Amino acid sequence: MFSHSVIGKTRQMWKLWIGVAAMVFGSIAPAFHQTGLSWTAGTMIAVVGYVFSLALIRCPVCGQRWLVKALIDAEIYGPLFRKSSCPACGHEFG
Repeated sequence: MFSHSVIGKTRQMWKLWIGVAAMVFGSIAPAFHQTGLSWTAGTMIAVVGYVFSLALIRCPVCGQRWLVKALIDAEIYGPLFRKSSCPACGHEFG
């Protein structure tokens, strides 16, 4: 499913997975004392993961940062994962 999305077609899915993994880890790990991670450090890891994805997932043609744009207009999230064209410039990634 994700391989047919614009993020998948532009080979940027790894950026999304790293960001999501950091957000999940930073949110869950502090709950387990064995990790030795404070809630502050966990929050910082989660925020860095989120900012990583926001800053680096973009259109290779027009440079539009798709997730930043989706923060402003939530209707963009759907096309990022269902369509294979840039929601900003319309470039079709095949």
